[in-house]
Amino acid sequence: MYNRVNMRRLYQAIEAAERLCADFLFPSECVKRQITPNLMVPISSNLNEEQLNAVEMILGCKGGVPYMINGPPGTGKTMTLVEAILQVYRTRKDSRILVCASSNCAADHVLEKILRGIKVQKNEVFRLNASSRPFDDVKPDFMRFCFFEESIFRCPPLRALLSYRIIVTTYMSSSLLYAEGVKQGHFSHIILDEAGQASEPETMVPISNLCCNDTVIVLAGDPMQLGPVIFSPLAKNYGLGRSYLERLFECELYSEGDESYVTTLLRNYRCHPEILYLPSNLFYRGELIACQEAVKSTPWADLLSNKDFPILFTGVQAYDEREGDNPSWFNRTEASIVVKLIKKLTARDVCEEDIGVITPYRQQVAKIKKALENDDIFDIKVGSVEQFQGQEREVIIISTVRSTVKHDEFDRVHYLGFLSNPKRFNVAITRARSLLVIVGNPHIICKVFSIFLSSLLRTPKR
Repeated sequence: MYNRVNMRRLYQAIEAAERLCADFLFPSECVKRQITPNLMVPISSNLNEEQLNAVEMILGCKGGVPYMINGPPGTGKTMTLVEAILQVYRTRKDSRILVCASSNCAADHVLEKILRGIKVQKNEVFRLNASSRPFDDVKPDFMRFCFFEESIFRCPPLRALLSYRIIVTTYMSSSLLYAEGVKQGHFSHIILDEAGQASEPETMVPISNLCCNDTVIVLAGDPMQLGPVIFSPLAKNYGLGRSYLERLFECELYSEGDESYVTTLLRNYRCHPEILYLPSNLFYRGELIACQEAVKSTPWADLLSNKDFPILFTGVQAYDEREGDNPSWFNRTEASIVVKLIKKLTARDVCEEDIGVITPYRQQVAKIKKALENDDIFDIKVGSVEQFQGQEREVIIISTVRSTVKHDEFDRVHYLGFLSNPKRFNVAITRARSLLVIVGNPHIICKVFSIFLSSLLRTPKR
């Protein structure tokens, strides 16, 4: 049976949002940002100019409309946010910081970075988990920052909640704070990571319930990567497929790039320059700067016709299939080619954990996983684009699956495949650090890609 608790929380957050200042929901040019210059000593010595600027702006903010960090793939959004959190924690003893992420995995990642960055007191940092989260899903090292009874996560009493200086949770679980009695304005800072992945009502759960005019709100994300997962076509038509972050970027206040309101991170530390070239030009006006250090030799150099161009396309003409009434597609030939490529890489001492396989269809994921298990290969992640957002691997292999052009319209209508959705394509090709391998039918990809490019050129870039 469908659990309506989260849906009720979304409705409650939307109703509470009516109490927010109109300029907060719909910023206009008349809004003036209050900034207090703030000199700081960086905790991380690896921050670049744009990241330092973002941290300084967050430290200098005095409430008002949200401050935005526009972070294309691999530019260090989370590292920038963690530096800002630690700076506030260290320099403002009266600060109370709420950090929200789109998933438990992402929230745990932020917590890990915080704990690694500076020595914090156990009783000042809290990881808030929903009671529905499996107990063994949390790393043992994090348990001392959680509250649970009989292996079930709970929300501690209000008195304990008010004593913590940093609380890390998900968007939806932040509603537990409001339910327990935490008042608006208790938190001096509300930090929202991966804000582009959350629907607008989800973003409102922490904002509308817990912020006041003096609260510093920080949103970090990328409107050119995957947005909220919305299943209802009607909901998409009414705008629920667009995040709060993406909608704000359409306001002149943010789209003009005023550093008082938004900082864009441009230095990519993930991808080889040749891998970064296409997404930079398609989605980011060619402004991304590749900062990955050059690798003189790689174990897969003999697989490439040009060792300086680490993108390999493996062409295959096969059949895409479905089983029974299952709407998901798979391609046996592509699956076998992917497994052969993986064997070649592991034979060259490439670690299994450094390889990822992305494919847009659930059935293809299942077929590849089964084939790998049959060969005693268990440590390679195989999943959809959505499962890889926010992640990276040394080597990414993409299986496109499709080999029948007559189904392309079906894919576009149902947002399947890589080329039916520019954001999905952007995420897929920016997960690889050093080698990107694409397996597919070149004739189908060329036909669909021409349609994809024409639609993309009509889309404004940020």
